[in-house]
Amino acid sequence: MKPKNILLILLTLALLSACTPVTQAAPPAAGVEVVPALAVTPAPLPTQPPTTTLRPTDPPAAPTRPPLIIHSPLAGMTYADLQSSVVNPFNPPPAGSDDPHHGVDLAMIDSGIALAGQPVQAMLPGNVAAVITDRFPYGNALIIETPLSVLPSGLVTTLSSVSQGPAAQTSALTCPPVSYPWQENLEKSLYILYAHLLEAPTVQAGQPVSGGQLIGSSGASGNALNPHLHLEARLGPAGASFTSMAHYDPSASSDEMAAYCTWRISGIFSLVDPMLLFAQIAVE
Repeated sequence: MKPKNILLILLTLALLSACTPVTQAAPPAAGVEVVPALAVTPAPLPTQPPTTTLRPTDPPAAPTRPPLIIHSPLAGMTYADLQSSVVNPFNPPPAGSDDPHHGVDLAMIDSGIALAGQPVQAMLPGNVAAVITDRFPYGNALIIETPLSVLPSGLVTTLSSVSQGPAAQTSALTCPPVSYPWQENLEKSLYILYAHLLEAPTVQAGQPVSGGQLIGSSGASGNALNPHLHLEARLGPAGASFTSMAHYDPSASSDEMAAYCTWRISGIFSLVDPMLLFAQIAVE
């Protein structure tokens, strides 16, 4: 055969092969399980972590201090009741003098007779600065210190403006020399003395006392002719304390007389009118 004819035959066969349809795969034989091809899930594209935008927050609110409550020194009595119960008013002497009357006396009167045993409560929260047990002239008494920082600013201004006795004068009292570690403290506190109590106080020096806490009952201990509560209020150095206090009595020790003089006439403690506190009473 000629080469030309052979080439023509090969071309014809190639064209026929290209035009032949693709045959489908034969169905599986009976009993043969067909396993489907696994579906391939494309891997997720890496994403950027969410961006957190920091926003400034408001500072926490400062804790609010509950309003101060001033209690009546005699339980159950209002300001009007106390005014009508004054049997010896506040009558301050000249600075440095121990003449009466440094405080105010309160008594319950029935048919002209002063009654003993009226419940006495702390007017303000604080710490016990002195406990006096059956010593002349205060009898059974205690002093409670309240920092000025817990008092309303208006009340502090009022008390400071009317306080008496920045300096002592010559006194006839026997006053042994004494120097207390707290004497030069520039920070001030309010001190309230509760005197002539029926029985010796059960609290201890340095013990905290809450406002309205029962601290005794009215009596006639010490230099008292009739049952009553004697109150004194003074401004003085913070942190003051006395182990006892006495005078006008041969049994009074040197330390007791020094404490009495320091409290009463030295000028270290400035006298204020307790009635200024009564006017602020919010709870009986």
